[in-house]
Amino acid sequence: MKTVLLKRKWMWLAVCLAAVGCERDFEIDLNDGQPQLIVEAYINNEMPLYNYVVLSRSKDFYESGLQNVAVTGAMVTITEGMRMPDNTYQWDGATTVQMKEGRLQQLNNSSLPGFYFDQRLATDSINALMGKPGKSYKLDIEADGKKYSAITELLIPVAIDSLTLGNYYLDKNEDTVYRKARITVHYKDPDTIGNTQLYYWRHWENRNSFGWGALGTNRYTPGTDDLINGQYVDLTLSNGFVIGDTVNYFMSSVERKVYNFWDSFNKARSNGGPFATPVSLQSTISGENVVGCFSGFSLSGKTISIK
Repeated sequence: MKTVLLKRKWMWLAVCLAAVGCERDFEIDLNDGQPQLIVEAYINNEMPLYNYVVLSRSKDFYESGLQNVAVTGAMVTITEGMRMPDNTYQWDGATTVQMKEGRLQQLNNSSLPGFYFDQRLATDSINALMGKPGKSYKLDIEADGKKYSAITELLIPVAIDSLTLGNYYLDKNEDTVYRKARITVHYKDPDTIGNTQLYYWRHWENRNSFGWGALGTNRYTPGTDDLINGQYVDLTLSNGFVIGDTVNYFMSSVERKVYNFWDSFNKARSNGGPFATPVSLQSTISGENVVGCFSGFSLSGKTISIK
C-alpha cells in the first residue's frame, strides 16, 4: 500500500457564545487520511470547572471542511491514585468520576457537544472533581467501541513570589494607540532537575470566555529548568497588557511529557507552511488512531493591576 504523508490542520471550534469561547488548533500528520480521535483533557488543583475532557474526530482527508466532528456519547472516567516507588500505580476505584456531557449554569446552561464534565458542577460544585498535588490521575475513554487511556500526575506547585511591571511601550492598532506593559513573574525553581512550566492569563480580551484554549498563553517561552535548576527566576514574557487592565496570571507546573506535547503542538502550529518539515505531536494518549494529551496542571497564581 502506498503511504502518503499528509500534513493538515484540524480545528476544534466550540460553540462561541457571550460567555463561552474555546478553541484549539491541532496539526496532525495523517497517513492515507486516516481519521483520528483527538483528546484534550485536563485535571488541575484550583478550578473545578476547568477539569474537563474534549473529544473530537478528524475528518477523512477527502471530506470537505476543516472542523473536527464532536464525539458524543462516549464513556469517560477519571480515577485518582498514587505512583508507587517501583513506578507502578495504585488506583482508588472509590474516586472514579464519570465525566458526562450536559448543560452547566456556569456556562449559561450552554450545551457543548464533545465536552465532558463532572456533573456535580451543576448540583454540588464544592465536591466536584478537583486535582490534588502529589496524586496521579488515570483517564479512560470508550468511544465507538474502542478504548483509550492516559495517565498524568499533579506535581507540587511552584509558588509565584510576585508579579512586577515594566518594559512600557506604545502599541498602535489601526487608529487606536494602546499604552502597554509587560509582566515579569518571580519565583524560585525547585532544587530538582526536570521542572517545567506553562503560563496562562485571563484579561479583558478573554475574561468572559471559557476553556484553557480561550485563555491567553505563552508556550513558546522555554519553560524547562535544565539551565536554571534551583535558581531564583525573573521571567519577562513578550506579551503586552493594556494600562488599566487587571490580569489573573497562572503558572502551571507540568510533567515533562505534558510540556513536550504542548511544545510539539506549538512547533506544528507554526511550522512554516506545507513545504516545511512535518512535526509529530508527542501524544500522551494510548490507543489506536488517537492523538492528544491528558494535562495535569498544578497551578499557582496571582492578580496584578496594569498601571
